Amino acid sequence: MSFEAEDVLAPYGPDGDPATFMVAADRFLARGELRLAASALDRAFGLAPTDALVIRHRQALLDELAVVEHGLSFRYVPAGTFLMGSRQGDPDERPVHPVRTGEFWIADVPMTWAAFCDLMGWAAPPEGVPRDDPDLAEHGFGLYGVNRIRLQYCESETTAALDWHAHDPQVVFEGPAGVRQSGAELFGAPPRADASRPLLYDVKPMIAVGWEDAELLAQRMSGDRVAFALPSEAEWEKAARGGLVGKRWPWGDEPPTRDRCDLDRFGEFRLADPRAFPPNGYGLCGMCGGVWEWTSTWYDALAHHHAARGSSAAPSPAPGVEPSTAMRVLRGGSWSDCAEATTVSFRSCGAGPSWRRGGWGAANPNVGFRLVRREMR
Repeated sequence: MSFEAEDVLAPYGPDGDPATFMVAADRFLARGELRLAASALDRAFGLAPTDALVIRHRQALLDELAVVEHGLSFRYVPAGTFLMGSRQGDPDERPVHPVRTGEFWIADVPMTWAAFCDLMGWAAPPEGVPRDDPDLAEHGFGLYGVNRIRLQYCESETTAALDWHAHDPQVVFEGPAGVRQSGAELFGAPPRADASRPLLYDVKPMIAVGWEDAELLAQRMSGDRVAFALPSEAEWEKAARGGLVGKRWPWGDEPPTRDRCDLDRFGEFRLADPRAFPPNGYGLCGMCGGVWEWTSTWYDALAHHHAARGSSAAPSPAPGVEPSTAMRVLRGGSWSDCAEATTVSFRSCGAGPSWRRGGWGAANPNVGFRLVRREMR
C-alpha cells in the first residue's frame, strides 16, 4: 500500500474529530479495504487514545491483520505519518518532525536463540552452531565466545547468570584421581524458576548478536513475495510508540516500573521473558527494556535535524569506514539500563560485524533484534 493511506485520508486532515476517522474506517471496511481502515483507526487512536470504542475496533482489526510466518508472530503497523523524536531527550533526538512510513509487519517479540538457530538450519542451543560450515573451523572462535554469553542469559527458566561453565551441560572437568565434575558442580548450579524443566532457549531474546548476522537470517527467510529485514530507525520508533503521539514510553508518560518493562536489573544479571510485560498499542512486547534492538539505519547524530529540514538522504557510513565496522542505530534500552535509556526516542549505536569476519559481533548480554516483514509488489 506504500503511502496510499496518506493520500486517501488527506481530505480528512491531520487533526480533528476522531469520529471522522471512525466513519472513514467504516467506509473502507464496507469496501473490504482493511488496511486503509487500519490507517484511519490508527489516526483516530492518536487523537483519542482512551476512547473505548476506538480502542476496541482498532485492536480487532490489527489482530485480524496479524501474520504468523516461519513460526513467528508479526503484528501489523498501518501506513501513515507519525511524529518522530523528543522535545525532552538528548540533542540527537531533536527536533520532533513528521515521518511517513508505509505499512509493515514487525515481530511481536525479539528473536530467540532457538528460533534463530532453527531458521538458519543450525544445531539447536546450547550447541548453537552451523552444520558443515567451513567458516566455523576458520572463524568459529568468535561464535563459540558469544554462545557462552547466550548460555548465561537466554535459557528460559534461568533467573541469574553465573560463570558460563555452570550453564554449559556439556562441560566436564577431570580432577585428581580421575574425578569428573560438571561445571554446575564446580561453580554452582544456575538458579532456575523451575529446575525440573529441560533446558530451553525459546522464550528470552537472543543476545550478543551483530546486525550482520541478523540481516543474514532475514535474507534467508525472504522470498519473491515477502521480504524480511531489520526495521529502519523510523519504523522501529513508530512501532514502539504503538500509535500514541508524543509520549515517552510505549504506554504513555508514566515512568517505567519493573511491571511495565525489563529494566534496571544490572545487579541481578537477568533477562526476562518479553511477554511477561504488557503489549503496546500494536500488540508488541518488550519494545523498551529487555534488549537493545538493531535497526537498518546508520547512526548520524544530526539525522533528525537533516530530516526536519527536508533532506531525503539516508544516513550512511562516514567516508572510508568499512560498513561492517560502521555504527548502526540501536533502540529500546535493555535490562541493564536506567529509565532514561528505555524511552521510545532514545538513540544509541554500535558496530556488529559477523563472527564470520573473525570478530565477536556485538558481544554484549543486552543486544538483540526483531525483524520486520514487508510484502513485495
